[in-house]
Amino acid sequence: MTESENTRAENTLAENTQVEDSQAENTQAENTQPTQPETQDSPAPQEPEEKQPENVTQQEVTKPEPEKSDAPPVYPKLSERELKEKINLLRQRLEQNERELKNTFREISLHNQGGQESKTKRDELNARVKELSPKAAELRKKRDETNARIAELKSMRDQLKGKGKEFSEKIGELKKTRDELNTTARGRVETLEKAYSEELNIFLTADIPLEHEINVFNRLAELMKRLDATKKANVIHSEISVEYNQAKEIFTDMDSLHAQIQTLAQESQKYHEEMIAIYHEIDAIRKEADSYHNQVSEKYKGIAPLRKRISALKTEIPKVRDELGVYLEQMKEIQLTRDEQKNEGKREQAKEKFKKSGRLSLDEFRLLVENKDIKL
Repeated sequence: MTESENTRAENTLAENTQVEDSQAENTQAENTQPTQPETQDSPAPQEPEEKQPENVTQQEVTKPEPEKSDAPPVYPKLSERELKEKINLLRQRLEQNERELKNTFREISLHNQGGQESKTKRDELNARVKELSPKAAELRKKRDETNARIAELKSMRDQLKGKGKEFSEKIGELKKTRDELNTTARGRVETLEKAYSEELNIFLTADIPLEHEINVFNRLAELMKRLDATKKANVIHSEISVEYNQAKEIFTDMDSLHAQIQTLAQESQKYHEEMIAIYHEIDAIRKEADSYHNQVSEKYKGIAPLRKRISALKTEIPKVRDELGVYLEQMKEIQLTRDEQKNEGKREQAKEKFKKSGRLSLDEFRLLVENKDIKL
């Protein structure tokens, strides 16, 4: 359901219509376009060499001759980052050239086959594309409608989440107040009331010294304070229970919305995957149809440009491979240097460990033996 896949899929529909119209109406015009770059690729680097002798003296002509020796080209030393970029670029270039070479041979092998047969196959494939395109569009419509419903449910869930957060914060504040009161009370209502009653009875009825009476009075004041705190804590606890029940309803509704979202997400994913599968099929069919179209157009043309392109590719591919080999060797040297540095660090650690404890793992023992730090 990514945006890039959606854009790619929609562009495919437009491309399919354009390809079918252009194949049917402008066969000869399309034929000339792909062959022009093929004929220009190989001569392009040769033009300066052909024009140079016409505008310079004999002495100037002889100066570049040593440069045309068979000495291998010299490639610069690159950093690891530059090597990675260069290697990836050369690999892509090599794969592209090999793929192009294979396709060019295929075009030559098909050049002399019947044009009508290729045209019939091309038209059949284009008809298949027209058949599949509405199906893909319908799946895209269903997916987008499902995604719109998911967005609505997510908005509702987010609103409930905000309310749930408010309840959670309020419950947290109430719990904090209740816990502070419980810390002051340090007992239940029944226990504190019983203790208060006993102390009050002593204060009112017992014949006790003044100092003892003062102590009893102080205890009564403290018990009254604790009793008041525990009663307030009980009231707040009741409020917490009410708030919790309301919050529980909200979170239950959120869970229900989440379940609906998950179900719809699976449905949307199903539509999306089916749509992408159809578009992939359309792409493959379109490419195959283009191949047949090229065969039809090439039927009435010579294969000389194709041969020139093959020659240029056969010249270029070994050069790219050689250059790639050089940079791969540079990368290997960098890796070997890194491994040597790493092993050197491990070697020093192993030597230190052996000096201290006299014990080594098998790998550490092997490393020290290989470096002749331990003689057998």
